[in-house]
Amino acid sequence: MSDYLKQAEFLRTLLEYDESPESQSLRDRLTIAERNEYCIFSACRLVGMVGILGFSGLGYSAVLLPSFFDNSSHFLIQVCSALGLGSAMCLALFVGLWLWYRSTCNKVREECRRFISNLLDARLRPEKCRGEPVVHGAPYLSVYRIQPTPDTGSSGAVPLRKAG
Repeated sequence: MSDYLKQAEFLRTLLEYDESPESQSLRDRLTIAERNEYCIFSACRLVGMVGILGFSGLGYSAVLLPSFFDNSSHFLIQVCSALGLGSAMCLALFVGLWLWYRSTCNKVREECRRFISNLLDARLRPEKCRGEPVVHGAPYLSVYRIQPTPDTGSSGAVPLRKAG
């Protein structure tokens, strides 16, 4: 399994932890994008094999037909030339389409990464650290003002109990 497929499986596994409709939508879009990419890649492989078959038939004709260089209107030569040329044109088109599907799949994966990052940020970051920062202009320093809760009073001090 390639790294690309491992990353996609990891993203899909992370998205399964959230059961929101947005997560389900991202999973569906990721599945569709990967299926389309795989389908067009398979078409590229098939057209490539047909092209190799056509060009190898043309080479076979050049070596084994004695009248190949004298008269190129032999039926086998025309068929192999048409196969080779047609598959080369289709392969160029399919490779372009595959690159477009690949970029679409990468965009969906980037959306999944953003969604997972926001999800983890919302679940793992404590509530008290989500306020407005007290110190502005210092990106390496994060100081937050803690809002007093009813049990701490107006001072913001938390009473500690004696152990034991």
